[in-house]
Amino acid sequence: MQIRRLVEGDEAAACQLIEQVKFTIDEVADVSLDPVDMAALVSDERAYLIAAYVDDRPVGLVYGYRFPRLDGPRPMMFLYEAGVLAQHRRRGIGRALAEELKRFARESNCRKMFVPTEASNEAAMALYRSAGGEGGADKDAAAFWWNW
Repeated sequence: MQIRRLVEGDEAAACQLIEQVKFTIDEVADVSLDPVDMAALVSDERAYLIAAYVDDRPVGLVYGYRFPRLDGPRPMMFLYEAGVLAQHRRRGIGRALAEELKRFARESNCRKMFVPTEASNEAAMALYRSAGGEGGADKDAAAFWWNW
């Protein structure tokens, strides 16, 4: 497995990742992306699109965004989305992607990382716990936090 952040120049790889992973998971059909449209995403230093590859094929992704805070100088990382193709789940890929986003958060001086989810999303709850996220759930919603 290879994990890497997609950056400026990786527009075609970003399209491939989203079309082959996100669109498959979300069951989006008959949509293709234009690399020109991906330029803003992969060139934004605050956006973190991280891909997991097995045998040079995209199998998972995590997308995070580092944003400034109102209550101090240190930013916070928002884990916006994570997904792994069904046939590659339960092999540590999702956890490795979350860990890589955590690494970037620490390197960019974020004070914490967080992700909201639904308590009914058992797979997400398990992933965030396995990656060291702390949080509780009420019966309708949950949020996980990584503090350092």
